[in-house]
Amino acid sequence: MTVSVQLDAEDRVVPALTFERTVARHLVHRRALSEVFLTDSQVFDGSSFVAGAQLPSSHAYFTDHSTPHAVDPLLLLECCRQAETHAVHAHFGADPTTKFVLESWDAELPGLTRIPPSRGPADLVIEAQTSRSHRAGEVLRAMDYRMHLSLSGSPLGKVTMRVKYVSEGVYRALRRRPDGVLPTSDDYRGALDQSGLVDPRRVGRRRAENVVLLEPTVAGRDVRARLRVAGGHPSLFDHAQDHLPGMVLMEAGRQAALLAAEELDQVRADQLTVIRFSASFHAYSELDRPVTVVARRPEDEKVRSGDTIDVLVTFEQAGRTVAETVYGAVRHDA
Repeated sequence: MTVSVQLDAEDRVVPALTFERTVARHLVHRRALSEVFLTDSQVFDGSSFVAGAQLPSSHAYFTDHSTPHAVDPLLLLECCRQAETHAVHAHFGADPTTKFVLESWDAELPGLTRIPPSRGPADLVIEAQTSRSHRAGEVLRAMDYRMHLSLSGSPLGKVTMRVKYVSEGVYRALRRRPDGVLPTSDDYRGALDQSGLVDPRRVGRRRAENVVLLEPTVAGRDVRARLRVAGGHPSLFDHAQDHLPGMVLMEAGRQAALLAAEELDQVRADQLTVIRFSASFHAYSELDRPVTVVARRPEDEKVRSGDTIDVLVTFEQAGRTVAETVYGAVRHDA
């Protein structure tokens, strides 16, 4: 059986997807089965693939929001990350030991404001095209992805990303430190420290364990907070990491953007839906050095673009900017 999808206004016929079970967890770099959302992936035309994922109706992290019916855009991003990771291993020949180095990703998800509240799990379809493939001989070294998303037949928008791939040996050399000490997130497991923790409601959360910002301050147009390394968090650190992963920074940035909207625009987190974001990653964020998350109004444009509130969020560590993100949120009736 086949189905038709449309990529760049061109109809393509691809194998049908199944949503009956999840893919092998090691192919999406997950340890817990509860953190695997991808159910299938089929390649066609050599450089394109279509993937399926099931969004859970209840999840301790991804559905913990003060707007309970909202579909988390970071859950959609995680599904896209899993689709990319699975495709590289299953379709494009990456060695099981290959290390993934995220350079950037962007999302435009206007459809999030139009989908009705879900009363159960929902099927996500990801139609992906690849470009700018770079290989050293037969070994894949980098690729761009453009993904179009639809949820239970309703279009959501698109996600793009640029990822590099390195061997385990090259990765070890990249992560080598002069003192020879490279901690992992397992060193930061333990009970939640409530001291200085941002009120969950201010960042769109209900559960304190999902808050990653500490000790917020406001100075002029800047909202600053310290990033909490929640090494025991079952979703943000599903397995041991030797740095702060991109998804952790995206969560911290999203929370900082919502906090800034409250502080600078007097709009509560439960009145906002994040529908777009972009991020670029310049260096590894180390676990054992403080990270300051800074949210501010973009200087080169108005905060509001129509009904959208835009917030620039940067991540500062050891005197340098390790990552930059921009979030766009629309207001709705809470």
